[in-house]
Amino acid sequence: MTGVGDVGVGVIGVGLMGRRHAENVARVGGAKLLAIYDANASVSERVAPELDAQSRDSVDELLSHDGVDAVVIASPAHAHEAHALAAFAAGKDVLLEKPIAPTLDAADRILAAAATSKTRLQIGFMRRYDPAYAEAASVVRSGKLGAVRFFKGVDRDRDAPSGPPGSLPRSNIFAESAIHDFDVARWITGDEVAGVRAMARTLAPNSPGPDLALADLRFVGGAAASIETYRGVRYAYDIRAEIVCSEGTVCVGGFAQRSVEVLLPDGDRRDLSAHFLDRFADAYLFELRDFLAGIRYRLPPRVSGEDGRRALAIALACDRACDDAREVVP
Repeated sequence: MTGVGDVGVGVIGVGLMGRRHAENVARVGGAKLLAIYDANASVSERVAPELDAQSRDSVDELLSHDGVDAVVIASPAHAHEAHALAAFAAGKDVLLEKPIAPTLDAADRILAAAATSKTRLQIGFMRRYDPAYAEAASVVRSGKLGAVRFFKGVDRDRDAPSGPPGSLPRSNIFAESAIHDFDVARWITGDEVAGVRAMARTLAPNSPGPDLALADLRFVGGAAASIETYRGVRYAYDIRAEIVCSEGTVCVGGFAQRSVEVLLPDGDRRDLSAHFLDRFADAYLFELRDFLAGIRYRLPPRVSGEDGRRALAIALACDRACDDAREVVP
């Protein structure tokens, strides 16, 4: 530890998401950002002095820093396995951004390495820490609304991904975006997914990949879920959820009941956020605070590696289901 009760932290990957995690280390207290690494050396060298950290030339160099107790891995998904396995081999606790890995085989190797090293692995599903989602989960679990019947998730990004047409695989929209709702649906229902049906479409001209995905989930206990994911709606970052139960419904997000609601890119909607880092600013802070508290007091992670694997399995099953006119088992 860097001091009495302090946790020394390194961050691997300091792009948009990694930088936010690095900034949050300074905000939570009881921790010190010591070192960062990015595959783009110029990014790491620029960000390091801004955050009062050291820029390291490699992952191994970051992990060899004597004061680093834990790492946040926010590199691209294809690098997650290599970076996580290196961190576990070095005895570091890990907060790993979603998705846990691109494939289930890679996810299984990550879980096995974490178990062998006896270090903590936490997956970055920040919606579990969002106050609104957490309150909705608490209301459902109280039993006052009865049994969960249906979960509806709406996940709309203001901006569309960039890149040449066809450069993003179809699986990307499920594994990088819809996966948040797959995790939340499991978490709030307290149940596992038995089967999925899904479709993905490319609607905007010259899109790098599908910008619309619809997924229907069937849970073991009989509940259902419908997940809509759309990239490039332009008017805002719009995230909503409804949990319909036998005796009532709880909603996260949504609008006042009006006859017509028109949403435009230049519209004045103070109840909508422009970006996911704005909408979930508190959630990311609470997530990191919980990760660090878990290290300090050796508590089980609230979002486990197995949670990451199960959400990935749903995402990959949805991708396969796009080719089949039948239900696919995760």
